[in-house]
Amino acid sequence: MKYEELIHELCDVIKQTENNATLIYENLQNISDLTDNLSVIEHDKNRINSQVSDAMGHLQHQDLYRQRIEKVVNFVCEKHDIDKSQYNIANSAKNIDSDDNLSEEELEELIKQMQA
Repeated sequence: MKYEELIHELCDVIKQTENNATLIYENLQNISDLTDNLSVIEHDKNRINSQVSDAMGHLQHQDLYRQRIEKVVNFVCEKHDIDKSQYNIANSAKNIDSDDNLSEEELEELIKQMQA
């Protein structure tokens, strides 16, 4: 698989996860809004809202993985002089501030694994 094909595949994954995340977020927000309007005991409302909040937290965690994929795409584009503008990837993705950032060696190993 050529690097351009790899980037294209990763960009498809990024777009799908962004679309799915948006739908999930909207559904969770609707559930939260409906819960507030239900005539159920406060304890049950709090449990539902807590679960919605937990799900939104998981959604944010998933978004970090999407950003890591974007970081890999940026890395491959820069390393192999590929014009990344055609892939519509955020430039900021290569500068994610997080404790679980990948080192250059880890990025290269991840790329090798994806090509296998």
